[in-house]
Amino acid sequence: MDVRPSTVILQCFFILEQPDIGGTMYIDAHTHLEQFEDNLHVALEIIKKEEILTLACSMDAESYEFSKAVSKDWDLVIPAFGIHPWKASANLNVLEDHDPLIREAACIGEIGLDFYWDKNKENYPAQYKVFEYMLDRCKKYGKVSNIHTKGAEKEVLSSIKSFDIKPPIIHWYSGPRDILTKLIDFGCLFTISVDSGISPAAGELIEYVPLKQILTETDGPGSLLWVNGKCGYPNEVKNIVKEIAEIKKIDVAEMTEIIEGNFYEKLNVGFKEREDV
Repeated sequence: MDVRPSTVILQCFFILEQPDIGGTMYIDAHTHLEQFEDNLHVALEIIKKEEILTLACSMDAESYEFSKAVSKDWDLVIPAFGIHPWKASANLNVLEDHDPLIREAACIGEIGLDFYWDKNKENYPAQYKVFEYMLDRCKKYGKVSNIHTKGAEKEVLSSIKSFDIKPPIIHWYSGPRDILTKLIDFGCLFTISVDSGISPAAGELIEYVPLKQILTETDGPGSLLWVNGKCGYPNEVKNIVKEIAEIKKIDVAEMTEIIEGNFYEKLNVGFKEREDV
């Protein structure tokens, strides 16, 4: 989640269109379903209609349980458990209580460090402790993580190398080029987000990251709101794929398939054998 902590989620409206028919799924490798609030059902119908395999990241145990409950009725939703750096202090003394959730989750996220939006340096020791606990458990249980790096890219790189975890998914990277190169060399995947086609930095990220290390994300309804004042729904991922395909000079259908394959390979999810309806 890279939206400002003070962002207010405005009420959003969306009119569903007739479904598209196709064999390849779109990928939303980082969103926050609980933030849709009263518009959740609309978001879920879009996920179903557009066939968007969705990794629902959590901020804490409560939001994980929310996404887990949603996933029981919506099979394209994969709940991920994590403690966001903004929630680190509140969870500092209950970390071991979360071990059952870590073990059962398909992915560990959103976790990480944030020295950009969180300017209070007194919070940083708690962020470190929670992040390193999560990395330790990722190593122990062989989990893939979904990591927030804002303003702490160098520190995140050092930590993931120290714990020798599986190459993680790096969420909405916007840091230095030299650290990006090292994260690429480590094998990380990178989610391209809703600022693609708007932010020059997003275009540069798309150009620089190899095809086999690219994923797509929407980061929930508030992120596009922060970028351009419009409420973001899951089908924004289609615009992101188009932008990536244009920059990479690849057909959109082929780009969609590459991203889908990257996601399957990273998480070993079993949706490829699903029956097309």
